Amino acid sequence: MRPTILNNLCFCLLFLLVFNVRSQEKTLDSLQVELRNHTLQDTVRASLLIRTVSEMTYSDPNEAFPLIDESISISRNEKWTKGEALGLRQKGNLYYVLGDNLNALDAYQKAVLLSKKISDKPLESSLLSNIGNIHADLKEYNRALENYRAYLNTARELGSRPDEIKALSNIAIVYNDSENFEEGISYLEKALELAKLENNDLFVAAITNNLALAQKKAGAHEKALVNYQKAADLAQQIGNKYIEASALNSIGEINALLHNFSVAETNADRALSISKEIGAVEWQADSWKVLSSAFENKGKLAEALYAYKEYITLRDSVLSEEKKSELTRKEMQFKMERQQAIAQEEIKRERLVKNGYLIGTLVLLIISALGYVFYKRRRDALEKKKTAEFNAKVAETELKALRSQMNPHFIFNSLNSISDFIARKDIKQADDYLVKFSKLTRSILENSEKKWIPLEEDLELMELYIQLEALRLEEKLTYTITIDESIETDNTLIPPFILQPFIENSIWHGIAPKNGLGQIDLSIKKAEDMLVCSVDDNGVGRLKNHGQTHKNNSFGLKITKNRIDIINHLKNTKGSLKLFDKNEGVRVEIRLPYEAQF
Repeated sequence: MRPTILNNLCFCLLFLLVFNVRSQEKTLDSLQVELRNHTLQDTVRASLLIRTVSEMTYSDPNEAFPLIDESISISRNEKWTKGEALGLRQKGNLYYVLGDNLNALDAYQKAVLLSKKISDKPLESSLLSNIGNIHADLKEYNRALENYRAYLNTARELGSRPDEIKALSNIAIVYNDSENFEEGISYLEKALELAKLENNDLFVAAITNNLALAQKKAGAHEKALVNYQKAADLAQQIGNKYIEASALNSIGEINALLHNFSVAETNADRALSISKEIGAVEWQADSWKVLSSAFENKGKLAEALYAYKEYITLRDSVLSEEKKSELTRKEMQFKMERQQAIAQEEIKRERLVKNGYLIGTLVLLIISALGYVFYKRRRDALEKKKTAEFNAKVAETELKALRSQMNPHFIFNSLNSISDFIARKDIKQADDYLVKFSKLTRSILENSEKKWIPLEEDLELMELYIQLEALRLEEKLTYTITIDESIETDNTLIPPFILQPFIENSIWHGIAPKNGLGQIDLSIKKAEDMLVCSVDDNGVGRLKNHGQTHKNNSFGLKITKNRIDIINHLKNTKGSLKLFDKNEGVRVEIRLPYEAQF
């Protein structure tokens, strides 16, 4: 797949962090020797501990926590405020490297308070930059920009050109990730000018590569090609294979778009070789995709098919990791929001108690007014609690729905089916299955964040899913889709994939065990202001297969009921989910509020 803007632009953040770590005056070994020799619990040992942990941040972060905790403890006992702040900053770095942004943010914020206490502007600005990184990871772009601009202003006040370059690059990352390429390119050009004045080839190569990426996304392909080539050449000179592989892949991709397929093939092949060497799976996938396009347009169909298979395999691996990261990001964001809400409520409670004491001692005449204030605030707190609980339910349901949409058994079985077609040399059937499977999985990923999609699109995906499963069942399955004439499918909205769990259960727990041909009837009709969707099968039914399907049905039912409850709450409707056991099979009926797109 194509790397995201943020993944590519993170070159700048990454190498700046690594550069700072490698600029330590003493090696880890020599620092550890000094620590063993200096056992006195004083500021000297605290400083040595901080420098030692800085060297361990990327190599052995888990083992560094006891050392940094000792440094913070010594600094507090010695009343060395700056040492405590430096220790907390380094502890935040450890958490950040390990992906624990919640604890990292907590450590950074504590360090900011201490840096303000001692009026240390350079330390405070560096911490604001680190906090900005976390907000950028959470896609809270306004808060990230606020921190990065404060960092930039301090860097300019202090005349620190490396910090100014880092701040400009970070601001550009946020703008480009939010698709404001004009501002992003402007900041990158400023950062590039300063990097050239610093004569730092690594800075120049990374920023040039980022600039080319922004130009490519903005549609300026010729400018992007020039800068990608500069980045690739400079990266080769300094031996940075990460930047070189990224730039070569992008050169290949743009040339493929411009129909220069020979040039595209050459660059993609070079990028693939480098990506394999450094173990960059995502860039290997990019290289195979460009090669597949180039081979196909040059008539090398066998090579094109092989390249496309390699691309699909690697892309799915990357998608799986990205999905896990996205889930982790959402869970962490939810925890941070909950923690922030609790903190705000605690602050309000403390203020309330304090004000109560002050007003109670000074003005007895306004007791009745205070009673009203207490009542109102209590009512507001209860409303906020209800809102917080509802938001928590929404977040939890979204996470579970996101996990359930990409069923690992379906993916595994589909890939096995493709492999079986290839083994039987049924290339046409394998290609047809692969195209349908790719279209379905891409649509699932694209629609996973949407609340509503057109009924026409959802039915197309459901039909595509049924066709794939029918191929696996070797035509044991037939189906019908009936739409009420009063329904405009392109204008009617429906929650994405809300029928899929029941279609899946009908196929694999109703029809698959059945002797003979199975039939699924999917119907959509309108009843006043409600949309009635039903899935009817002639399978073995729940009563005959209860022990095997209870777990799957209960999981699908629970997620779907939660989704309908959320819709009912938001739209004040009476949607419902009902299951009807028949002599032969099961019928599922879902009632949803009728929602029109226009």
